[in-house]
Amino acid sequence: MMTPADIAEYGEKHVEAWLSGTGYHCHATKTRHGVTDIEALGEDENLVVVVKAALAGADVPDATTLERGHAVARAMTLGYDAWLAKVNVGSSGELVGDIRWTQLNH
Repeated sequence: MMTPADIAEYGEKHVEAWLSGTGYHCHATKTRHGVTDIEALGEDENLVVVVKAALAGADVPDATTLERGHAVARAMTLGYDAWLAKVNVGSSGELVGDIRWTQLNH
């Protein structure tokens, strides 16, 4: 059985793989215990991405106000866009469905 940390790690790996596959160069940063932001550098835009993940069949939790605020502040400092990526993973860590994206700073 996967732990919440395993689910989060698989979610982050799927988001990094998707971003890399679309031309971004990614770097994951542990901002605080249990929270990882992905910095994705692209040709046209750069992103700070907060990843939230849950097992397939469960609702993916929304980013907390603190997580959103931290991502937006970091993105603004760097001149990047802030995004939330929601991911469902299967019992073996596989991606289930599509990654759902929400821009945090408009």
